[in-house]
Amino acid sequence: MKLEEGKDYSAKIVTSKGDITVDLFEKAAPETVNNFVFLANDNFYNDNLFHRVIKGFVIQGGDRNNKDGTGGPGYTFGDEINWDAIGLSATQKSDLKAKGYASTPGLSSVIMKSKVLAMANSGPNTNGSQFFIVSGPDSSVSHLNGLHTVFGGVTDGWDVVQSIENAQVDDNDKPVDDIVIKRIEIVTN
Repeated sequence: MKLEEGKDYSAKIVTSKGDITVDLFEKAAPETVNNFVFLANDNFYNDNLFHRVIKGFVIQGGDRNNKDGTGGPGYTFGDEINWDAIGLSATQKSDLKAKGYASTPGLSSVIMKSKVLAMANSGPNTNGSQFFIVSGPDSSVSHLNGLHTVFGGVTDGWDVVQSIENAQVDDNDKPVDDIVIKRIEIVTN
């Protein structure tokens, strides 16, 4: 599947707590948005859980297979982060290179901040299906710049995000009562 040229994509994440609408940043992270749209249209996210919820930080979901943060779609793909676009210093770039990360020139990448949608991963180029929404303040996630591809931003349903982040969780940050991603609907304009 390929994104349609000139179209603006958004997604409605329909959850057991309500709906969250996100604008997808197809110019900032085209392959990441393409992957998310493909998985959503293929019903991959149907009946998933928000399996990781950390108040003042993130809500995370997208692990259909294991529902605990260890699963994915059966493949991985590369990061899409232009370090210059997000203003990383020479020291930050050097540190990221030493960890195996690389910049993706030419993209209009977005910094990690409150209300963004980003890919969860376990290291360089290990993106799959898991994503998170930053529920905390900008300062809670600034250390993640350059590590996770930002590919969307919440435009409606912030009250739902806050409701999810206030859920009671166990010692592994998993909500005691399941918070279900019923489906993700893709809209184009």
